[in-house]
Amino acid sequence: MTTVNQRLPCSLEISIARQRPDQREVLHPDLERILSFCQKSTGFIAHKTTSLPLTSTLTQLGEQTIQSAMEGLDHQLNTLAVDYADGSDSDRKDICEELFHQLLTRTKPVRTQDELVEHVCEDVSNQSCNRIFPRQFHKHGNPNCLGRALILLAFARLAGAPVLGATPLISGSEIAIHHDARVARGILRRADRQQVRLKPELKTFLEFITARPGIDRLRPPMFHMGILMQTSAKRWTLIDPHAKVTGIYLNQRLICELNKQSLFQPEQVFDADFRVEADLKCSQQLWGLKPITDLLGELQTLSVTDQLDVGEVLVFLAESNLLEYLLSDAWNLPREEKANIAAQMRGSAAPVVDPRLLKSLSLGNCSDSLRNRTQALLSWFLLLDSGKELVGLLAFAVSEGSESLRREMLEQSTRELLEELIARLHGFQFNTASLSNERGLLHPVLELYQPEFRVGVELVSHVNAVTLRSEAIPEALSRVCPGQTIQISRATEILRNQKDCIVPSSRQAFQTLTAAEFQSERLQDILQRISQKLLLTSKNRSTHDSE
Repeated sequence: MTTVNQRLPCSLEISIARQRPDQREVLHPDLERILSFCQKSTGFIAHKTTSLPLTSTLTQLGEQTIQSAMEGLDHQLNTLAVDYADGSDSDRKDICEELFHQLLTRTKPVRTQDELVEHVCEDVSNQSCNRIFPRQFHKHGNPNCLGRALILLAFARLAGAPVLGATPLISGSEIAIHHDARVARGILRRADRQQVRLKPELKTFLEFITARPGIDRLRPPMFHMGILMQTSAKRWTLIDPHAKVTGIYLNQRLICELNKQSLFQPEQVFDADFRVEADLKCSQQLWGLKPITDLLGELQTLSVTDQLDVGEVLVFLAESNLLEYLLSDAWNLPREEKANIAAQMRGSAAPVVDPRLLKSLSLGNCSDSLRNRTQALLSWFLLLDSGKELVGLLAFAVSEGSESLRREMLEQSTRELLEELIARLHGFQFNTASLSNERGLLHPVLELYQPEFRVGVELVSHVNAVTLRSEAIPEALSRVCPGQTIQISRATEILRNQKDCIVPSSRQAFQTLTAAEFQSERLQDILQRISQKLLLTSKNRSTHDSE
């Protein structure tokens, strides 16, 4: 496991247990058909596939596919590649950022269970071959993760930048989903304990986030690919636009070392563990809840006070960090409203309420800074249902005979405002500690490799998955590629096999996975389902034998 001080692990063992010596053997007819289709789709004029080892054929297929992506590369990306090659380290960092945004997969935000299920089903069902072959997705658009990785690989080759393929064994999104569920569950419990009436849409959303880890397991295991591109002598940048992730790992030394080893073993797959960095990120986000939790506690105390002093409440809110929270993106305020609040804080906008009318609330003799912050708060109150009434009561002078009635109404309006503010702060807690929208959470565990061979493997695997669905192909690929995605594909055939007889290679792939060092939540769920299927099969066989 990597550490924050960037020390290398004690050993960098490579996964060779599953790899068999590549032999020149007659290929299964299904594999011949898929290889032929892939080669034609990339314009690859191939030798007869049986004349070369399968690893060599797959490597050639990967190389030709990247070449095909280069030939069709967008003019703007061609220009960027030239700028990258001639640029400084700072220039290359900016170009990586631009590259990420240009290739970013645009998706609608998911806020309900129905939307998530619809998104998963659409993503799984819309994986045609048009999305993985450069000649096709340039015509039809919408390349998937492998298609976007091919564009990035073509860019890197034109720019002369060393590059590694990067497949997450544990994705950043998986960590984020579980982290957010923990935060949402805690917020709901606190609101229930404090008898806070959250807005229905917020409560529904938090309940969805709490349930999401279980719902997300509907998504079957699929290969995913981003890249690590070397942007300086000792720096590599992760670019994964389909997963909406880009950034730099702390342990750069590990990546450099794995790259050196992979150059001598171009068909090998290496494991890189950055979980320490993911844990650090999650801890930082959760720590950010403390100031808001403290503020919530003080507001809760104020709201149950028998004699509520409106002036004291306004001073307390003005002196707190509430205004800073308001101006952060998490509140989703319109830009013009944020500008107005900021102008009030600077004292450069007309006051919302005449300062003379606030003297009766002991706000007339406070500092200029505090008066400005109070006016900024009043500006925001006008956007709230309960706040409009409070500002209206403050903004008009009344006769002495009506002052006692106004104070009574002010106290009631302030209580309603505090109730709404407490409910809103629970939502802000989630926005502050959420990781789902954080681009900074990089994949914690990766498979790293030289990309050509793996591209060839995954092209064949993908085409098989959406066309023939032949079990012979993942069996053949699992012999030559130690990548966990291939092993998962082979092992999960146990789930698809309706017969009692389960082929040995599928069972062996399952046994390899159960012994794997890196297991995500989703993989653990898959392994459990396979175990249940094997147990059921074993029982059925025992019953049959006893009869």
